[in-house]
Amino acid sequence: MTYNVHRHIVRQKIIEAAARIVYTYTAHWKIVNRLQSRYEEFKIAQIALTASASCGFLTALIKGSSCVTEIGGMLGGACSFLSLCLNLYMLNFDLPNQIKQHTEAANELWEIRECYVAFITDFDMLSDEEVRSRRDDLTRVVAQVNKKYPGTDRRSYAEARVALKEKEEQTFNKGEAERLLNLMDD
Repeated sequence: MTYNVHRHIVRQKIIEAAARIVYTYTAHWKIVNRLQSRYEEFKIAQIALTASASCGFLTALIKGSSCVTEIGGMLGGACSFLSLCLNLYMLNFDLPNQIKQHTEAANELWEIRECYVAFITDFDMLSDEEVRSRRDDLTRVVAQVNKKYPGTDRRSYAEARVALKEKEEQTFNKGEAERLLNLMDD
């Protein structure tokens, strides 16, 4: 294998590693979005059940038709029980902490992604030893992030694939980045 062929293969492997970082970064954000939606739904359900339980018990306290009092008491009890079940369920799944963990992972991966972009940009100016050193350093940093935070799941990875390949979430069309930064001459 010639020197140039070897360097080209190494560069391609570095580009593939950077692409995996982009996929993982995007997958973490997909999980964050999904968990945030679920958390908001649970909070709304908690509020609704608590309010319904309170209204049911207030209805039971009001002197009036015994049928209305009984129904209000039963509905209040049922809503209270459902609220308790939801709260117990929420104790087992610390959604705010999961959201925080995936957000922090994505933020660290973004920084690593930027390091890969700079590395790929500078690749042709680096010696073989510098290339190996940077590659190994980035591999270690990625491994530390992967050990520190929860991983992604199949669903988020599939959502990331759609976002990156079909919706092109992490890409710009020719001239688009320059227009966003007002760098193009009009």
